[in-house]
Amino acid sequence: MNALHAARLALESELLHALHAQEFVVYYQPRVDLVSGRIDSAEALIRWRHPQRGLVCPGTFIPLAEEVGLIEPIGNWVLDTVFGQQARWLGQQIDVVPIAVNLSAAQLRNGKFVQNIVDALSRHALPAHHIEFELTESMVMHDVELAAAHLQALKKLGIQLSLDDFGTGHSSLAHLQRFPFDAVKIDRAFIRDVNCNAGNAAIATAVIAMAHSLHLRVVAEGVETEGQLQFLRRRRCDELQGFYFSEAVPAAQFETMLVEKTLLALGHQVDEDTLLIVDDEPGTLQTLRRLLRREGYRVLTASGGQEGLNVLALNRVQVIISDQRMPNMSGTQFMRIARELYPDTIRIILSGFTDLAAVTDSVNQGQLFKFMTKPWDDGELVRNIRDAFRLHRQRNG
Repeated sequence: MNALHAARLALESELLHALHAQEFVVYYQPRVDLVSGRIDSAEALIRWRHPQRGLVCPGTFIPLAEEVGLIEPIGNWVLDTVFGQQARWLGQQIDVVPIAVNLSAAQLRNGKFVQNIVDALSRHALPAHHIEFELTESMVMHDVELAAAHLQALKKLGIQLSLDDFGTGHSSLAHLQRFPFDAVKIDRAFIRDVNCNAGNAAIATAVIAMAHSLHLRVVAEGVETEGQLQFLRRRRCDELQGFYFSEAVPAAQFETMLVEKTLLALGHQVDEDTLLIVDDEPGTLQTLRRLLRREGYRVLTASGGQEGLNVLALNRVQVIISDQRMPNMSGTQFMRIARELYPDTIRIILSGFTDLAAVTDSVNQGQLFKFMTKPWDDGELVRNIRDAFRLHRQRNG
């Protein structure tokens, strides 16, 4: 305990010294529009260039700064740095995008907060629409009246407002209607497995629908894979932020992105008749692929349930055929997840395992179109697949 206490005191002393010695630096993580692929904003993230430890991320020192009362001066330093950087980019005639700055509860509680912002904008001759503030749910709910007053004042200045880490706090939707937010950021905890976890997928889909109904943009945080990207595009998410496009980078590197107009490659979402076959037997996959390609379908394959979910995340699939007995994930389990994530798909199980309980579970849990047995009749299989695509078109116009 003595050692921990001594280490904490040392870190507190180093933190205070860092503020006076200007050891902090601001990095910028781009946010990308999911229609155009262009950078349309960025989040400013503080880093500590520690003389011995190197570059220290905020999770190490921000909680301590909040405890010892240093978060407000550190937050004000970030604001002044970002305002100054934006003004310099504008002076160089660079096509800037709004930069989002995270506010602390201490800053928001300060009675002079709004006036401080007005003074900083004036000092740097920076138009307010080049700045965005991010606030968490718990922050605005701490003192609803004060938060609402401050946010309305910021909005009148022309500053954009985002609700950060949405879904992780304890706010009331009735209260949130009082705040003039422009965007909602879905917390990375719900994005991490969004293309293979039905619960996360349902939450992300619901947040996007709710936010759009309130005329708010939606930003997905922590996007790291193409599967997550394509899932979010299909749900009409507006923007992404995450390592898939770029980590947080120094100002000079972000400036290069702006000058070169770096784009996110979104890829094409194919709309032709696409069929996914999931089976752990390579021979079966090869035979079915050869048979069904002759019918003019785009045929995708996967050797197991998890791989099948990854393929579904990357492609528009209308019809799925899956084996029942596969290692790690049965056909029934796979179809149940596929139904929850992609309810408009038409699902067929093709299996040599015909136990009545398995058939019943598959039909009940996966809401199957057909349960067919191996060995199959080519003509019957082709007819059933044609019927499946026809049913998909009828249901989806």
